[in-house]
Amino acid sequence: MKFAFLALAMGLTTGVAFAQQPAGYQITLDLQQVANDRVKVVVQPPTPTQDQATYIMPSVIPGSYARKDYGRFVSGFTALDAKGRKLKVKHPSPNLFVIDKARTLARLEYFVDDTWDARQDDNFIFQPGGTNFEAGSSFVLNHYGLYGYLDGQKMMPYQLTVRKPADLYGATALPKQSPSATEDVYTAPSYVTLSDGPILYSHPDTASFAAGGARIGVSVVSESGVVKAAQIREIMRPMAEALAQYFGGQMPVEHYEFLLYFPGMNSPLNSKNGGYGAMEHSYSSVYFLPEIPDPDRVKSMVQEVASHEFLHMLAPLNIHSREIGEFDFRDPQMSQHLWLYEGVTEYIAQLVQVRGGLNTPDEFRQHIKQKIDNAEKYPNVSFTTMSRQILDAPYKDMYQNVYEKGALMGFLLDIRLQELSQGRQSLRDVLLTLRQKYGPTRSFEDKDLIPEFVALTNPQMQDFFDRYVIGNEPLPYAEYFQKIGWHYAPNEEGKTLAFGNIGFSYDSAREQFKATQTKAAENAFGLEEGSIIVAVNDQPVTMANAEQLLRPLVEPTSAEPVTVRFQASATAKPKERTAAPRTFDVKLHNVLRVDPAATPAQVALRGQVLKPLSQ
Repeated sequence: MKFAFLALAMGLTTGVAFAQQPAGYQITLDLQQVANDRVKVVVQPPTPTQDQATYIMPSVIPGSYARKDYGRFVSGFTALDAKGRKLKVKHPSPNLFVIDKARTLARLEYFVDDTWDARQDDNFIFQPGGTNFEAGSSFVLNHYGLYGYLDGQKMMPYQLTVRKPADLYGATALPKQSPSATEDVYTAPSYVTLSDGPILYSHPDTASFAAGGARIGVSVVSESGVVKAAQIREIMRPMAEALAQYFGGQMPVEHYEFLLYFPGMNSPLNSKNGGYGAMEHSYSSVYFLPEIPDPDRVKSMVQEVASHEFLHMLAPLNIHSREIGEFDFRDPQMSQHLWLYEGVTEYIAQLVQVRGGLNTPDEFRQHIKQKIDNAEKYPNVSFTTMSRQILDAPYKDMYQNVYEKGALMGFLLDIRLQELSQGRQSLRDVLLTLRQKYGPTRSFEDKDLIPEFVALTNPQMQDFFDRYVIGNEPLPYAEYFQKIGWHYAPNEEGKTLAFGNIGFSYDSAREQFKATQTKAAENAFGLEEGSIIVAVNDQPVTMANAEQLLRPLVEPTSAEPVTVRFQASATAKPKERTAAPRTFDVKLHNVLRVDPAATPAQVALRGQVLKPLSQ
């Protein structure tokens, strides 16, 4: 990151003009004059009521359960009175700016560096929750990375004016007016609402469609032009239609925006650890996903990530505790219900795909097995305790488990509910009842949710919560999966087809696929560690077909022989070997399969849980 002072022409405003401003915050963001990935922010705040005021940049944000400290990207912070005189400012911590003589405060000015170009260390902000400023090209604007609020005045109205290049379009779910080609004006009733509406500025590549009474927008930035908005729309459409059916035919929102950024394979913006993903908001979601020239892999990747983020329109948008509804960006008190916000959301995202015909029941079962595998990496702890203390050790390192064990909790809850009610009540029914009672503007008390859940269902559900959600007992996989005619065993003797120990990795600098985690004696083709894979069955291996050609070498599904052409190095003569996979005796772990001896009642309950949405 390069730092340089940039002087922008910003006219001083008189005290009379300030007095005529509407109550609340007036913010100007200049995207026309950007240097060294820094933008200038000018804030006209409401008049403080005390002699000293504190301007707060967020430490933690909703949906991302870790400390971010966005104030560390702010520089040149200046407080001015109506005559342009500087007021004294203290900066006691990264996110706090304490202003003296605050009753005379008329304007704040400062610069903000983007987060995507920061050093990717332990404090790096996951891209979908950060900011990116590419002058004249694109801007990812997550508002909590750009501006804050005066202590005690978070819930006042905001008006944001963005000065931008005429050829850039701002995609967002926020209300918007465009007085000219170079100016957009956005409004929000509070900082909470403003920060919930990110904006993606880019040369427009957009598409839209309707589903369940909602207008769904798609905006795409693809650095190499590989991925198009129209392509993403066709991926999103069946998923949105399946979600609308799940909600009873009507989406819980009228408008939703998908904001997607696809860095190229060799982009300097790529995560050094290969991490990609998305960040949810109530009426939109931001994605940072790799450009992949294989349309099938793009579809699988986008569908998997987007189904989860899209479902957050149910929880926490329509079902949330006071800790979420009145989020404290400075010193948040965390809700104990990550099992609901993330776990149940992830389960339903998988369920909707199978019930909507986007995945098969076998694929759904494989997803469940994978989540069991992943959940084993974490200790058994109380999920409510972990949620409340997720910002601190040791629980902050367990966060990923909300998508694994949390989803499994949701699945087992659904099975138990439908068993106790003989199919008359499902987890979906309970969530829709809670949504109808609360909605976007009403919060529940954190301590009351589980008792209310039990009251809406069956007294026997309290035992499940006491043992597995509030308590720390291991989830009863074998007992619950038996209810739907699935056989589960933690360990079992079995057989598998394999070419031996072999894996593959991609060298992006050389655009080559290489063998990894192997030795010549450990695989049927004699591949050494680092061998370059040239072709499989005479088909050259490319990024577009790598999944199709290399996956069967790692997980063969038939005993048919395969021919691999490879090189020991870039200058070595290519070799070609043909081999068939062998059957190995193995110890299988977390076996999960359909029980051929399942009773009619078990099969019926499985059908009830996984039934197609059209039924």
